[in-house]
Amino acid sequence: MAKTASMAALLHVALQDLHAGKALLVGRLPALAEAASDAGLRAAIAAMREHAAAARDRLAALNAQGGPPSLWMAGIADDADRDAGSHLPGRILDTALVGALRKACAAEIVSLDTALALAVAQAPGMVAPLDAIRTDTVADDRALHDLLGRLTL
Repeated sequence: MAKTASMAALLHVALQDLHAGKALLVGRLPALAEAASDAGLRAAIAAMREHAAAARDRLAALNAQGGPPSLWMAGIADDADRDAGSHLPGRILDTALVGALRKACAAEIVSLDTALALAVAQAPGMVAPLDAIRTDTVADDRALHDLLGRLTL
């Protein structure tokens, strides 16, 4: 396996990883929405899926497709799937799903921050689309955070 030898190559790897993660979310979020009982959570998951699809397409436009599967997003999605099968439906499951989805948002934000830092120096034209993806991801996290307070009362 060849080692990444430049910051530009590292940016490409980061973009591929983000693309793979967003593509995985697009495919896995519908089952989580189906498992959710709360209408607000289902709506938040639908918005998150919309944002993930838009991000996947933005990243594809930056030639980010073709990388390996996203191990971190797969692990988070597997954890959410496990929650869906191991908690009673209702507020307990919905709260667990919020936690799992917020883990996905947190991991994406950290990955986006890395890609943005690399893009500033290596590919300034990528900063705006990456920043837009980050803005949507932060909005998804905020919406989930707000639901958490309501679900746990």
